[in-house]
Amino acid sequence: MSAAITLTDVSFIYPGSDFSFSCSHLEFPQNEVTLITGHNGSGKTTLSKLMCGILKSVTGRVDIFNRDTKNLTLGEVGKCVGYLFQEPTQQLFTPIVWKEMTFVDEILGRTSNETERKALDLLEWFGLTGLKERSIYYLSRGEQQRLALCTLLMSGANFFILDEPTTGLDKNNRKRLYTLMDDLVARGKGFAVITHEGELIDKYAYSQVRLEKGKVIA
Repeated sequence: MSAAITLTDVSFIYPGSDFSFSCSHLEFPQNEVTLITGHNGSGKTTLSKLMCGILKSVTGRVDIFNRDTKNLTLGEVGKCVGYLFQEPTQQLFTPIVWKEMTFVDEILGRTSNETERKALDLLEWFGLTGLKERSIYYLSRGEQQRLALCTLLMSGANFFILDEPTTGLDKNNRKRLYTLMDDLVARGKGFAVITHEGELIDKYAYSQVRLEKGKVIA
């Protein structure tokens, strides 16, 4: 199975900090859900930020679909890899659901019938069609999360990094999230999921990266 993201001989250290991260080789395959687990402070967030180009490694290289992140802008990375924050409202920028779906295309001056069709199709798929004109502040957490995922798909991302995605979700919304993830994998997308959630770990136990003190231990 081809790798969406590959880390090779990577090291990173925060200026003025004793914490360091290192990894000799690690691959995150496409068409699969890979969990990133470990205690607080083990390096999960550092790894995820290296994977999406927010942080640049001191040594080694991080490849996204065979392109070194050091040669890519964050905008270029965002067209390939979408990052879903633990708090979805951190990445929702407009007050209305529909505006959020077309926000980036409008800024770039490329709004078209195709853009609108894509946005409508995604809203229907994610169960948000009836909320098209609703304020994002009146959405439930699960609805905000699904909307944030929709916007990442609008950008063209094929791989997604989710940071503790089950936080604050009830059982029904967790099941809906798992279904969407499985559907996206079936359509050729890939995931790396930071989690402490036992239910999520049990579901995707077949593929897991465990960190401890900035190192991959399993």
